[in-house]
Parts: sequence; C-alpha cells; structure tokens
Amino acid sequence: MMAEPISISIGGNSHWGIAVVDNEATSDATDDVAFSNDVELQIHGSTVLDSGVEVGIRIEIEGEESTDQGDETYMYLEGSFGTIRVGNDDAAGYQMGTAAPYATYFYGINTPYWVGTFSGSPSNWHSTFAGTNVGDSASVMYFSPVINGFQFGLSYAPEGGAEARSGTASLAKGGEVVSAGARYDGAFGDAGVTIAGGYSSHDMESDSGPGRTESDMAGGVVVSMSGVSVGGSYRVTDPDVDGVDDVEQFDVGISYGEGPWTISLNYGEQTQDSSNTDNGYARLLGNYNLGPGINLAGAVGQDTFDNDENTTFAGVAMAISF
Repeated sequence: MMAEPISISIGGNSHWGIAVVDNEATSDATDDVAFSNDVELQIHGSTVLDSGVEVGIRIEIEGEESTDQGDETYMYLEGSFGTIRVGNDDAAGYQMGTAAPYATYFYGINTPYWVGTFSGSPSNWHSTFAGTNVGDSASVMYFSPVINGFQFGLSYAPEGGAEARSGTASLAKGGEVVSAGARYDGAFGDAGVTIAGGYSSHDMESDSGPGRTESDMAGGVVVSMSGVSVGGSYRVTDPDVDGVDDVEQFDVGISYGEGPWTISLNYGEQTQDSSNTDNGYARLLGNYNLGPGINLAGAVGQDTFDNDENTTFAGVAMAISF
C-alpha cells in the first residue's frame, strides 16, 4: 500500500492573566496591575511510510506581536530507531528536563511569564532547565526510543552565520550549541517517579576579544502517589568569565490534585555570589479544570530581590488549549 499524503491538524493555546501587584521598585517599572499572555498557533502534520517510519512536521507561530514570530519549527523521522529532528527547537537537555510540580506553570516559578518581570531587576527569568539561554536554535536532534521508561537525547546547533548558512541558525546566538539529556519515567511500587538530567554547552563568540563557552548542568526528581506530587530541580550555569561565579537556581514544590482541582506550594532561589544576586520566589497556586482544554488558575506570590525591590502579587488566569 502507498503511504497517505501528510495530513495537517491545527491546535494551539491562549493563556491570559491579570494580577494586582504591590511592587517596591523605585523605577518606572512599577505596576499596580499587570497583564501577561501567551498565545500560540501550532500546526502538526504526519504520515507513515510503507517502511513503518513516521514522517512529520511541526510549526509554531506566536499569536501576539513578537520579534521572533516563529517558534519551534522542524521536521522529523520517527521509528523503532528513535526520533530524528531537523529544525528550530529547544536544546535536548532542556527538552528532557523536569522541575518541581506546579498547579499551573503560567504563574509558576520555572516560567518566563511572571518571575522577575515586575521590578525589572533580574536579567534572566528563573529556569532550572539546561540550555535555556540558547532558545530555539537551528539544530539536528536525536531522541532514543523509550526502553523500560528510560530515554536519552542529543542535539547540535552549528555556528550561526558562519558554518550554517540558514538565516534561522542565528537563533543559536552566534556560537555552536551541544546538548544532551536523559530521563526516566517509571514506578517504584505505587509511586510514580521521574528522574531527569541535562547538559548544554554554548560557544559565545566575540569580535572584541577571546570567546568563551557557557555551560549548563541541570537535574530534577519528582515522586507522585495518591494525587500528591513532591519534587524539585537544580541548575548551575558556568559563564566561563574570570571573576564571575556560577549562577545557581533551584525550585522545590508539593502539589495535590483531586477531581478538577489542583493546588501547589512552591519555592525557588537564584544566586550568584560575584553579582550579589540572591533572589527568592514563593508561590501558592491553584487550578480548576472547567472542561476539556479549559483551565482557570489563581496565584498568590512573592518575589524577593537582593536590591530589596520586592514584589507581592495576587492574580487569576484563563488557559485555553485546542
């Protein structure tokens, strides 16, 4: 039999949130009321060849104004050998990571949406995933088959604009990226267990001086049983600069879900001795599933920064996935 032509499906999400904010920042970045959103259109397509190999594409388009309207865009081959991807996607170490359990990631700590955005003080959002800083680089990736719950992944992004002639390769921010990750999803008795680790190396080119290689190492563990999940994750980033210490980040949390309800309590920190960075993040989160793909979330949180421009907020959000 001949393989069917690639069939296309369209999905996506629309997440919007509003928070009342008590911000101690002295700059113009203070907010009494803050909005945040994430809107994305996702196009998927695949077919299965006569050999049994699945061939597919994925294209993600940001649904609001953005300097990078395209997001993850790649093609893939998948079979008993595993999965090969070519295109723009997060580094393998990032994709295979795990973090503390959250009732909702929209207001969570390990997310780009809210942490550190009110005071404008931190230069980077909190993340415990290896390879966060390289974004959706033009890469070739390999993910092994899942064997007894275990899987590993590798990715390589060439030097944008030099070895790679694709315009999208510039998403690697100039230098080549090498990343690896491994993950186990299984059970011990009645408890579900996820253990994950990742590594990423990014060459940082410089026209004005010697280059450097920034590297990430990360790991996380989550244990779940009877609706309760407990876990955390940790990441250390070595900027490879004399006199500049590693950036260390972690998150921990516990969540409980029953029926449509999920609640969680979470805490995280970001520290770097050489810059006197000592930031803390606390969250009480709740999520209620209104229907298929429709969730209503709420949060109370506090972000504390080394410059004492602390933030306390309470907010609600609606998340629609289709």
